[in-house]
Amino acid sequence: MKILILPDSFKGSLTSSQAAAQIESAARKVFPEAQIESFPIADGGEGTLEMVQKAAGGAFLPIEVMGPCGQRVRSRYLSIGETAIVELAEAAGLGLRLPGFSPMKTTTIGLGQIIAEALHVGHRRIVIALGGSATTDCGCGMAAALGTQFLDEAGRPFLPTGATLSMVRGIRLNGFFFGKNAPGIEALCDVDNPLYGPQGAACVFGPQKGATPEEVKVLDAGLKNIADLFQKRAAKLNTLKGAGAAGGTGAGVAAFLNGRLLSGIDALLDLMKFEEAAKTADLIITGEGAVDAQTKGGKVAAGIARRAGGKPVVLFTGANMLGEKELNALYELGITAVLPILQKPTTLGEAMADAKTNLHLAALNFFRAQQMLGLGAR
Repeated sequence: MKILILPDSFKGSLTSSQAAAQIESAARKVFPEAQIESFPIADGGEGTLEMVQKAAGGAFLPIEVMGPCGQRVRSRYLSIGETAIVELAEAAGLGLRLPGFSPMKTTTIGLGQIIAEALHVGHRRIVIALGGSATTDCGCGMAAALGTQFLDEAGRPFLPTGATLSMVRGIRLNGFFFGKNAPGIEALCDVDNPLYGPQGAACVFGPQKGATPEEVKVLDAGLKNIADLFQKRAAKLNTLKGAGAAGGTGAGVAAFLNGRLLSGIDALLDLMKFEEAAKTADLIITGEGAVDAQTKGGKVAAGIARRAGGKPVVLFTGANMLGEKELNALYELGITAVLPILQKPTTLGEAMADAKTNLHLAALNFFRAQQMLGLGAR
Protein backbone atom coordinates (compact mmCIF):
# COMPACT_ATOMS: atom_id res chain seq x y z
CA MET A 1 0.00 0.00 0.00
CA LYS A 2 1.23 3.48 -0.88
CA ILE A 3 0.13 6.68 0.88
CA LEU A 4 1.00 10.19 -0.34
CA ILE A 5 0.94 12.94 2.29
CA LEU A 6 0.90 16.55 0.98
CA PRO A 7 -0.47 19.02 3.53
CA ASP A 8 -0.38 22.79 3.34
CA SER A 9 0.45 24.75 6.49
CA PHE A 10 -2.17 25.27 9.20
CA LYS A 11 -1.62 29.02 9.46
CA GLY A 12 -0.60 30.19 12.89
CA SER A 13 -0.19 26.69 14.31
CA LEU A 14 1.61 24.17 12.06
CA THR A 15 4.01 24.45 9.16
CA SER A 16 3.42 22.10 6.25
CA SER A 17 6.40 20.02 7.41
CA GLN A 18 5.00 19.73 10.93
CA ALA A 19 1.57 18.76 9.61
CA ALA A 20 3.08 16.12 7.32
CA ALA A 21 5.07 14.67 10.23
CA GLN A 22 1.96 14.24 12.39
CA ILE A 23 -0.02 12.56 9.62
CA GLU A 24 2.89 10.29 8.70
CA SER A 25 3.45 9.29 12.33
CA ALA A 26 -0.20 8.28 12.66
CA ALA A 27 -0.10 6.33 9.39
CA ARG A 28 3.00 4.37 10.42
CA LYS A 29 1.41 3.36 13.73
CA VAL A 30 -1.49 1.75 11.89
CA PHE A 31 0.22 0.65 8.66
CA PRO A 32 3.89 -0.01 9.55
CA GLU A 33 4.52 -1.86 6.28
CA ALA A 34 3.06 0.84 4.03
CA GLN A 35 5.10 2.86 1.55
CA ILE A 36 4.60 6.44 2.73
CA GLU A 37 5.86 9.50 0.87
CA SER A 38 5.57 12.94 2.50
CA PHE A 39 5.79 16.14 0.49
CA PRO A 40 5.17 19.26 2.61
CA ILE A 41 3.65 21.56 0.03
CA ALA A 42 2.56 25.13 -0.52
CA ASP A 43 0.25 26.94 -2.92
CA GLY A 44 2.61 29.75 -3.80
CA GLY A 45 2.24 31.36 -0.39
CA GLU A 46 4.06 30.73 2.87
CA GLY A 47 6.30 27.68 2.90
CA THR A 48 7.12 27.85 -0.80
CA LEU A 49 10.85 28.45 -0.29
CA GLU A 50 11.28 25.32 1.85
CA MET A 51 9.28 23.19 -0.55
CA VAL A 52 11.24 24.35 -3.60
CA GLN A 53 14.57 23.84 -1.88
CA LYS A 54 13.59 20.30 -0.87
CA ALA A 55 12.58 19.51 -4.45
CA ALA A 56 15.24 21.41 -6.40
CA GLY A 57 18.04 22.38 -4.02
CA GLY A 58 19.58 25.84 -4.03
CA ALA A 59 20.98 28.14 -1.37
CA PHE A 60 19.23 30.62 0.91
CA LEU A 61 20.67 34.14 0.72
CA PRO A 62 19.98 36.51 3.65
CA ILE A 63 18.95 40.13 3.23
CA GLU A 64 17.60 42.91 5.46
CA VAL A 65 14.67 44.87 4.03
CA MET A 66 11.81 47.13 5.05
CA GLY A 67 8.89 45.22 6.56
CA PRO A 68 5.21 45.90 5.87
CA CYS A 69 4.99 48.52 8.65
CA GLY A 70 8.23 50.34 7.86
CA GLN A 71 10.36 48.35 10.30
CA ARG A 72 13.60 46.59 9.34
CA VAL A 73 13.22 42.81 8.99
CA ARG A 74 15.63 40.00 8.28
CA SER A 75 14.55 38.18 5.16
CA ARG A 76 15.96 35.76 2.58
CA TYR A 77 15.45 34.36 -0.89
CA LEU A 78 16.39 31.10 -2.58
CA SER A 79 19.03 31.09 -5.32
CA ILE A 80 19.05 28.25 -7.88
CA GLY A 81 21.47 29.06 -10.70
CA GLU A 82 20.15 32.13 -12.54
CA THR A 83 16.74 31.83 -10.83
CA ALA A 84 15.79 33.54 -7.58
CA ILE A 85 12.73 32.35 -5.67
CA VAL A 86 11.30 35.19 -3.58
CA GLU A 87 8.52 34.78 -1.00
CA LEU A 88 6.36 37.83 -0.34
CA ALA A 89 5.57 36.64 3.19
CA GLU A 90 9.28 36.95 4.05
CA ALA A 91 9.08 40.73 3.56
CA ALA A 92 5.42 41.75 3.81
CA GLY A 93 3.65 38.85 5.49
CA LEU A 94 0.93 38.94 8.12
CA GLY A 95 3.39 37.55 10.64
CA LEU A 96 5.43 40.76 10.29
CA ARG A 97 2.53 43.15 10.85
CA LEU A 98 2.85 45.41 13.90
CA PRO A 99 -0.12 46.23 16.19
CA GLY A 100 -2.27 49.06 14.88
CA PHE A 101 -1.37 48.56 11.22
CA SER A 102 -4.22 47.68 8.87
CA PRO A 103 -3.79 47.14 5.11
CA MET A 104 -4.50 50.85 4.73
CA LYS A 105 -0.92 51.55 5.89
CA THR A 106 1.17 48.48 5.02
CA THR A 107 3.54 48.25 2.06
CA THR A 108 5.24 45.71 -0.20
CA ILE A 109 8.40 47.80 -0.57
CA GLY A 110 10.49 45.07 1.11
CA LEU A 111 9.46 42.59 -1.57
CA GLY A 112 10.77 44.98 -4.21
CA GLN A 113 14.03 45.35 -2.29
CA ILE A 114 14.56 41.58 -2.34
CA ILE A 115 13.87 41.45 -6.08
CA ALA A 116 16.25 44.38 -6.67
CA GLU A 117 19.04 42.60 -4.78
CA ALA A 118 18.44 39.33 -6.63
CA LEU A 119 18.69 41.15 -9.97
CA HIS A 120 21.74 43.12 -8.82
CA VAL A 121 23.75 39.96 -8.10
CA GLY A 122 22.95 38.49 -11.51
CA HIS A 123 19.73 36.48 -11.41
CA ARG A 124 17.90 36.58 -14.74
CA ARG A 125 14.67 34.91 -13.65
CA ILE A 126 12.62 35.90 -10.62
CA VAL A 127 9.83 33.68 -9.29
CA ILE A 128 7.69 35.44 -6.68
CA ALA A 129 5.59 33.37 -4.28
CA LEU A 130 2.53 35.44 -3.42
CA GLY A 131 0.33 34.79 -0.42
CA GLY A 132 0.09 35.47 3.28
CA SER A 133 0.45 39.21 2.77
CA ALA A 134 -0.33 41.96 5.27
CA THR A 135 -0.85 44.39 2.39
CA THR A 136 -3.43 45.69 -0.06
CA ASP A 137 -1.26 48.14 -1.98
CA CYS A 138 -1.52 46.49 -5.42
CA GLY A 139 2.21 45.87 -5.30
CA CYS A 140 2.94 49.60 -5.54
CA GLY A 141 5.58 49.43 -2.81
CA MET A 142 7.29 46.59 -4.65
CA ALA A 143 7.21 48.53 -7.91
CA ALA A 144 8.50 51.74 -6.30
CA ALA A 145 11.52 49.87 -4.95
CA LEU A 146 12.19 48.77 -8.54
CA GLY A 147 12.00 52.19 -10.15
CA THR A 148 8.32 52.78 -10.92
CA GLN A 149 7.04 56.26 -10.03
CA PHE A 150 3.48 56.98 -8.89
CA LEU A 151 2.26 60.54 -9.41
CA ASP A 152 -0.39 62.49 -7.52
CA GLU A 153 -2.75 65.11 -8.93
CA ALA A 154 0.05 67.70 -9.01
CA GLY A 155 2.38 65.32 -10.84
CA ARG A 156 4.55 64.74 -7.77
CA PRO A 157 5.95 61.25 -7.05
CA PHE A 158 4.74 59.56 -3.85
CA LEU A 159 4.60 56.05 -2.37
CA PRO A 160 1.02 54.75 -2.37
CA THR A 161 -0.33 52.47 0.33
CA GLY A 162 -3.81 50.99 0.47
CA ALA A 163 -5.21 54.24 1.87
CA THR A 164 -3.83 56.38 -0.96
CA LEU A 165 -4.20 54.19 -4.06
CA SER A 166 -7.09 56.40 -5.20
CA MET A 167 -4.73 59.41 -5.21
CA VAL A 168 -2.61 57.95 -8.02
CA ARG A 169 -3.16 59.97 -11.20
CA GLY A 170 -0.20 58.83 -13.26
CA ILE A 171 2.36 56.02 -13.41
CA ARG A 172 5.88 56.11 -14.87
CA LEU A 173 7.00 52.55 -15.46
CA ASN A 174 10.60 51.39 -15.34
CA GLY A 175 11.34 50.49 -18.95
CA PHE A 176 13.94 47.93 -17.86
CA PHE A 177 11.17 45.40 -17.27
CA PHE A 178 9.71 45.91 -20.75
CA GLY A 179 12.88 45.97 -22.86
CA LYS A 180 14.69 43.36 -24.93
CA ASN A 181 16.92 42.35 -22.01
CA ALA A 182 14.19 42.29 -19.39
CA PRO A 183 14.42 39.54 -16.77
CA GLY A 184 11.81 36.80 -16.67
CA ILE A 185 9.31 37.55 -13.91
CA GLU A 186 6.73 35.02 -12.75
CA ALA A 187 4.33 35.13 -9.80
CA LEU A 188 2.91 32.03 -8.13
CA CYS A 189 -0.63 32.90 -7.05
CA ASP A 190 -2.34 31.13 -4.16
CA VAL A 191 -5.81 32.36 -5.20
CA ASP A 192 -7.47 33.20 -8.52
CA ASN A 193 -9.52 36.20 -7.35
CA PRO A 194 -9.85 39.32 -9.51
CA LEU A 195 -8.27 42.59 -8.43
CA TYR A 196 -11.38 44.44 -7.26
CA GLY A 197 -15.11 43.97 -6.82
CA PRO A 198 -17.10 41.63 -4.53
CA GLN A 199 -14.62 38.77 -5.05
CA GLY A 200 -11.57 41.03 -5.21
CA ALA A 201 -8.55 41.47 -2.98
CA ALA A 202 -10.06 44.04 -0.61
CA CYS A 203 -13.56 42.64 -0.19
CA VAL A 204 -12.52 39.03 0.33
CA PHE A 205 -9.18 39.32 2.11
CA GLY A 206 -9.19 42.84 3.60
CA PRO A 207 -11.14 41.85 6.74
CA GLN A 208 -8.69 38.99 7.38
CA LYS A 209 -5.91 41.60 7.45
CA GLY A 210 -7.71 43.86 9.89
CA ALA A 211 -9.59 46.22 7.56
CA THR A 212 -12.92 47.63 8.76
CA PRO A 213 -15.95 47.64 6.41
CA GLU A 214 -15.31 51.32 5.61
CA GLU A 215 -11.63 50.64 4.96
CA VAL A 216 -12.55 47.78 2.63
CA LYS A 217 -14.51 50.26 0.49
CA VAL A 218 -11.52 52.61 0.34
CA LEU A 219 -9.15 49.78 -0.56
CA ASP A 220 -11.45 48.42 -3.26
CA ALA A 221 -11.85 51.85 -4.84
CA GLY A 222 -8.09 52.30 -4.81
CA LEU A 223 -7.46 48.97 -6.53
CA LYS A 224 -10.04 49.87 -9.17
CA ASN A 225 -8.28 53.19 -9.73
CA ILE A 226 -5.00 51.42 -10.52
CA ALA A 227 -6.79 49.03 -12.88
CA ASP A 228 -8.54 51.94 -14.62
CA LEU A 229 -5.21 53.68 -15.22
CA PHE A 230 -3.91 50.57 -16.92
CA GLN A 231 -7.04 49.92 -18.94
CA LYS A 232 -6.11 53.04 -20.86
CA ARG A 233 -3.05 51.03 -21.92
CA ALA A 234 -5.30 48.11 -22.92
CA ALA A 235 -4.10 46.04 -19.96
CA LYS A 236 -7.29 44.74 -18.35
CA LEU A 237 -5.88 43.84 -14.98
CA ASN A 238 -9.12 42.83 -13.34
CA THR A 239 -9.68 39.92 -15.73
CA LEU A 240 -6.34 38.27 -14.95
CA LYS A 241 -6.63 35.14 -12.83
CA GLY A 242 -4.68 35.81 -9.67
CA ALA A 243 -4.72 39.60 -10.03
CA GLY A 244 -6.15 39.84 -6.52
CA ALA A 245 -3.49 37.63 -4.94
CA ALA A 246 -1.55 39.17 -2.03
CA GLY A 247 -3.60 42.35 -1.85
CA GLY A 248 -3.40 42.98 -5.58
CA THR A 249 0.32 42.27 -5.86
CA GLY A 250 -0.54 39.76 -8.58
CA ALA A 251 -1.87 42.62 -10.68
CA GLY A 252 1.17 44.69 -9.75
CA VAL A 253 3.58 42.03 -11.00
CA ALA A 254 1.76 41.94 -14.33
CA ALA A 255 1.35 45.70 -14.73
CA PHE A 256 4.57 47.11 -13.28
CA LEU A 257 7.07 44.28 -13.93
CA ASN A 258 5.63 42.78 -17.13
CA GLY A 259 5.38 39.46 -15.30
CA ARG A 260 3.30 36.31 -15.80
CA LEU A 261 0.79 35.06 -13.24
CA LEU A 262 0.77 31.32 -12.64
CA SER A 263 -1.23 28.98 -10.44
CA GLY A 264 1.09 28.41 -7.49
CA ILE A 265 -0.13 24.94 -6.64
CA ASP A 266 0.06 23.77 -10.27
CA ALA A 267 3.61 25.04 -10.70
CA LEU A 268 4.74 23.36 -7.48
CA LEU A 269 2.96 20.08 -8.26
CA ASP A 270 4.77 20.11 -11.61
CA LEU A 271 8.07 20.59 -9.79
CA MET A 272 7.52 17.53 -7.60
CA LYS A 273 6.13 15.40 -10.50
CA PHE A 274 2.89 14.84 -8.63
CA GLU A 275 0.96 12.92 -11.30
CA GLU A 276 3.74 10.37 -11.55
CA ALA A 277 3.65 9.78 -7.79
CA ALA A 278 -0.16 9.70 -7.70
CA LYS A 279 -0.42 6.94 -10.32
CA THR A 280 0.85 4.32 -7.88
CA ALA A 281 -0.81 5.73 -4.73
CA ASP A 282 -3.71 4.06 -2.94
CA LEU A 283 -4.52 7.10 -0.83
CA ILE A 284 -3.65 10.81 -0.94
CA ILE A 285 -3.80 12.91 2.23
CA THR A 286 -3.72 16.70 2.35
CA GLY A 287 -4.62 19.37 4.89
CA GLU A 288 -5.06 23.07 5.55
CA GLY A 289 -5.97 25.33 8.45
CA ALA A 290 -9.50 26.18 7.33
CA VAL A 291 -11.78 24.91 4.60
CA ASP A 292 -13.80 27.88 3.36
CA ALA A 293 -15.00 29.57 0.20
CA GLN A 294 -11.37 30.09 -0.90
CA THR A 295 -10.46 26.39 -0.80
CA LYS A 296 -11.87 25.77 -4.27
CA GLY A 297 -9.94 28.61 -5.90
CA GLY A 298 -6.23 27.96 -6.24
CA LYS A 299 -5.55 26.37 -2.86
CA VAL A 300 -3.51 23.21 -2.23
CA ALA A 301 -6.38 20.78 -1.69
CA ALA A 302 -8.26 21.75 -4.85
CA GLY A 303 -5.09 21.65 -6.94
CA ILE A 304 -4.22 18.18 -5.68
CA ALA A 305 -7.75 16.86 -6.20
CA ARG A 306 -7.91 18.11 -9.79
CA ARG A 307 -4.71 16.25 -10.65
CA ALA A 308 -5.08 13.10 -8.54
CA GLY A 309 -6.34 10.96 -11.41
CA GLY A 310 -9.38 9.75 -9.50
CA LYS A 311 -7.41 8.51 -6.48
CA PRO A 312 -9.03 9.10 -3.04
CA VAL A 313 -8.08 12.50 -1.62
CA VAL A 314 -8.72 13.12 2.09
CA LEU A 315 -8.52 16.67 3.46
CA PHE A 316 -7.82 17.28 7.16
CA THR A 317 -8.68 20.76 8.36
CA GLY A 318 -8.59 22.81 11.53
CA ALA A 319 -12.07 24.14 10.79
CA ASN A 320 -14.70 23.41 8.15
CA MET A 321 -16.62 26.58 7.34
CA LEU A 322 -18.72 25.09 4.51
CA GLY A 323 -22.20 23.61 4.38
CA GLU A 324 -23.24 20.54 2.43
CA LYS A 325 -23.85 22.41 -0.83
CA GLU A 326 -20.37 23.99 -0.81
CA LEU A 327 -18.76 20.71 0.24
CA ASN A 328 -20.42 18.99 -2.71
CA ALA A 329 -18.54 21.37 -5.00
CA LEU A 330 -15.27 20.17 -3.43
CA TYR A 331 -16.34 16.55 -3.80
CA GLU A 332 -16.98 17.17 -7.50
CA LEU A 333 -13.40 18.44 -7.81
CA GLY A 334 -12.15 15.09 -6.51
CA ILE A 335 -11.90 15.54 -2.74
CA THR A 336 -13.23 12.38 -1.13
CA ALA A 337 -13.78 13.65 2.41
CA VAL A 338 -13.20 16.76 4.53
CA LEU A 339 -12.29 15.83 8.11
CA PRO A 340 -12.09 18.51 10.85
CA ILE A 341 -9.45 17.69 13.46
CA LEU A 342 -11.00 19.35 16.52
CA GLN A 343 -11.32 16.86 19.40
CA LYS A 344 -13.46 18.83 21.90
CA PRO A 345 -15.21 22.20 22.38
CA THR A 346 -12.51 24.82 22.75
CA THR A 347 -11.43 28.40 22.05
CA LEU A 348 -9.62 29.40 18.87
CA GLY A 349 -6.41 29.97 20.82
CA GLU A 350 -6.60 26.54 22.43
CA ALA A 351 -7.41 24.90 19.09
CA MET A 352 -4.34 26.46 17.48
CA ALA A 353 -2.13 25.54 20.43
CA ASP A 354 -3.38 21.94 20.30
CA ALA A 355 -3.25 21.61 16.50
CA LYS A 356 -0.36 19.14 16.51
CA THR A 357 -2.08 16.74 18.91
CA ASN A 358 -5.49 17.20 17.29
CA LEU A 359 -4.16 16.46 13.81
CA HIS A 360 -2.29 13.38 15.01
CA LEU A 361 -5.38 11.98 16.77
CA ALA A 362 -7.68 12.72 13.84
CA ALA A 363 -5.27 11.03 11.43
CA LEU A 364 -4.81 8.06 13.76
CA ASN A 365 -8.55 7.46 14.00
CA PHE A 366 -8.95 7.88 10.25
CA PHE A 367 -6.26 5.30 9.48
CA ARG A 368 -7.73 2.88 12.03
CA ALA A 369 -11.08 3.18 10.26
CA GLN A 370 -9.36 2.48 6.94
CA GLN A 371 -7.66 -0.56 8.49
CA MET A 372 -11.05 -1.89 9.57
CA LEU A 373 -12.29 -1.44 5.99
CA GLY A 374 -9.34 -3.39 4.64
CA LEU A 375 -7.18 -0.65 3.10
CA GLY A 376 -3.98 -2.20 4.43
CA ALA A 377 -4.67 -5.43 2.56
CA ARG A 378 -4.10 -3.75 -0.82
